[in-house]
Amino acid sequence: MVRSVQPCTRLSLVVSSIVVPGCALICLHLNGHIDAQADEERVHLSVASSKDAAPETAIAESESAQSSELTAKDEAALAEGQALYRGLCSGCHGGMGRGGKGPNLTDDRWLHGDKDEDIIRVIKNGVPGTTMKKLGESLKEQQTASIVGYVRSLARSPGESNWTPYMAGDPKAGEQLFFDDNGKAQCAKCHTVNRKGGHVGPTLDRIAARRSPEFVMESIVQPSKFIDPLFEAVQVATKEGKVIVGLRINETNFSIQLREENGRFHSFMKRDLEEFHALAKSLMPENIPEQLSVKQLHDVFAFLMTLN
Repeated sequence: MVRSVQPCTRLSLVVSSIVVPGCALICLHLNGHIDAQADEERVHLSVASSKDAAPETAIAESESAQSSELTAKDEAALAEGQALYRGLCSGCHGGMGRGGKGPNLTDDRWLHGDKDEDIIRVIKNGVPGTTMKKLGESLKEQQTASIVGYVRSLARSPGESNWTPYMAGDPKAGEQLFFDDNGKAQCAKCHTVNRKGGHVGPTLDRIAARRSPEFVMESIVQPSKFIDPLFEAVQVATKEGKVIVGLRINETNFSIQLREENGRFHSFMKRDLEEFHALAKSLMPENIPEQLSVKQLHDVFAFLMTLN
């Protein structure tokens, strides 16, 4: 049996068929408008972002250029410092600053101050009583600063020498050997440590801070390889035929004073001398490695390395 549709029901269907598609069209229109508006906002944001980023990019590029420029200047200063260091400093302090005749420049033990201004002062004024001559009249301020910059860079560089002693020594045993007047070494006969000892050889206080370990050992086994000009030995011969060898204490155009190894002091007028000349040989005995055992040699060395 087929039921007939009531008038009210037909009206509802007609209304629904009109309203629903209309709502759909409205929704599509609104969604399209919203999407277009969102796209437009995204475009505006993108443009604004690009405008904001442009100055930042320019600043970054400018800073990068400035950084490159500074790096180039630093490299030029280091190159200048390296050239000056090699010509003026490496002979005593070593090519990489690890020390030799002069102190190690790469550790944290600075005898005259560790600030840049302290190092500049030492370069300019030198250190009286040492081989460190004053260079203030020879160098411009910028050149001195370049040397300091290069010295600082050496502390961050790998060392040129991996030298280590043959064996570890006993510092206490070495100290006894050093001060034993009747022992095989008899170091204190010529050298002073803590105001105790002789005065013919250099004072060894803080020797570990002033010289590299390799140089100290070399000075023990080959004492004539490097002779400090302040401790240069001289030989004089009087007109009576007396020959005396000693440490030159003072010399003028007319006179010379020297001290023998036994501490005896002499003063001569040069006109009274038959002969006078400096010796290429150190007053320190050359046969210490033969007099001491390998262990004793390293004991004395270990003691010296405590003097910092």
